[in-house]
Amino acid sequence: MRLHLTAFAACALALGIGSCGTGGGSAPQQSQPRASSTPTSNATPTAAPTPTATPIGPPTPAFNNWPTYGYDNARDGYNPNSGNITPASLSALHLAWEVEVPELRTQTQPILATNLGGHAGILLVGGAEGLIYAFDALTGNAIWSRSLGSATITCPGVAPAALGVGGTAVYDPSTGNVFIGSNSNTVSNGTSEVWVNEMNALTGAMGGRANIAPSPLPGEVNFTHTSLTLANGLLYAGTGSTCDLSSWRGRVAAVNEGSMTLANTFYPAWNQAQAPFPAPTPLSGGGVWGWGGVSIGPAGDVWTGVGNVDTQLGSTGPLPPFAQDDNNEFDGFGEHVLQLTPNLSTVLQNNYPGFMFNNQQSHDLDISGTPVLGQPLGCHQMLGVQGKSGYLYLYDTTNIGQGPVNAFKFTSSSFNDPNLGNPAFSPLTGLFYASVSSAVAGGILPLPGMIAIKSCDSTSSIVWSAEFGPDSSIAGLPRSMPTVTAGGVVFVGTPCKGGASGVCTTTGKYGGALWALDATTGALLNGANPVITTPKEINMAPAVDGDWVFLFDAYGHLYGLTVDPNYPTIPNRFARTRSL
Repeated sequence: MRLHLTAFAACALALGIGSCGTGGGSAPQQSQPRASSTPTSNATPTAAPTPTATPIGPPTPAFNNWPTYGYDNARDGYNPNSGNITPASLSALHLAWEVEVPELRTQTQPILATNLGGHAGILLVGGAEGLIYAFDALTGNAIWSRSLGSATITCPGVAPAALGVGGTAVYDPSTGNVFIGSNSNTVSNGTSEVWVNEMNALTGAMGGRANIAPSPLPGEVNFTHTSLTLANGLLYAGTGSTCDLSSWRGRVAAVNEGSMTLANTFYPAWNQAQAPFPAPTPLSGGGVWGWGGVSIGPAGDVWTGVGNVDTQLGSTGPLPPFAQDDNNEFDGFGEHVLQLTPNLSTVLQNNYPGFMFNNQQSHDLDISGTPVLGQPLGCHQMLGVQGKSGYLYLYDTTNIGQGPVNAFKFTSSSFNDPNLGNPAFSPLTGLFYASVSSAVAGGILPLPGMIAIKSCDSTSSIVWSAEFGPDSSIAGLPRSMPTVTAGGVVFVGTPCKGGASGVCTTTGKYGGALWALDATTGALLNGANPVITTPKEINMAPAVDGDWVFLFDAYGHLYGLTVDPNYPTIPNRFARTRSL
């Protein structure tokens, strides 16, 4: 995996894989992580920033938990409790509150935990400086914040930057606890401790903590910047590198939720004794770093995409005890789609899709998207996954080994990340929805936008396509994963620069825009204009629940929008036009 420091990745380093930028404000004092695997804390979590407005409305709306990235472990981005947000009601969607969290640089989706301590909902978000915050979902009022420490990373030609919290939290409503990954080191680019942290969602009080990379090899550098996944009584986390700091062991780690101890680890490249290959090969690389982490199938099986094996083309390559690879980045399980048993002990299915380069970038082509699972009526369960090759791949999960049933080209092959992210799936329409970041010769659309795909067993076809927003491939900026409401609206976030709408066209730094489409027809809603614009690009899909849409841009601006008329409209103080 290589996170290059271009206009996209230079600052994305602070995010792991998100977006870049600078801004005012300072993060709270960071505490050093505890060495114990089950630390306790006597410190009181600090107060987070106050919101712009405190709306007045009904005290207890019918909230439902949005507990993990993409709503559920299939990562489909569909919440059945969002039927009030429809194409017809979208005209009533308005901004009810907003809050700015200085220096939070983030690639985390808001998580919603409901009915805790008198709060109808609590939103939980994290950022690169190692911070996690909790806000009241109806008002934006701060509840608590906590520092988990951070790692300092320096990539060639770029100032040192922080990579603390790099992925979305997961919430367990049965215990009231929230879990999130974090990184910490003492020397820039030095060996990092990689943590899975347990906290009380209402108070922020620390519970257990597990180091998922406890025995680093000489010179090894690992980071986690994926969402956590909770299933089978286990917390799953992935590790990778950033700007290909060699050497590293990409992995999927499983932590026992009850004891917060490391249960098992699967290495896609380091130890092929686990795999159907002729002999063990101690390779560097094979990172697992998609925004959503791993996905979980109906039987508890674990699905993941894998990054490239570390060949370090044109450089010295990984040092012993890692073997020097022969420049086949797909060796071991590099650049594969994998299905693993719940305990990570066995590879059930695997496939290397065989990239179509079209005379473009032909290396560092991680499968960096999170697999999305969906089962259209009368069909096998299908899987959609994206990566740096510029393609969306669709698989029949009953026969992954046969390869993708179809592939759709979204952008040029690139070691940057315009195709980072993943599709969404609606069980109501039976369609996969995928963002198209770039117009590219031979691509699926003449202009960037979105497509809806019907995929069943061995066939797939485009049902509709829509063109909107800027082409962001040159800067390597991705669009967000889509979010689909039960009322038939698809939301997707994009960069803002270069958009067709006057409110989304400026020079200079990128902003963000949230768009809404009819899930059935693909028609652009809100007069074909963004629903809201933001100072920074929108990498993370919004969370939707009941009457509400919760949105986080890449630099810590959090928004609560609702179709409920009981909450008064406030001006968008953090609109795209706000000076950066």
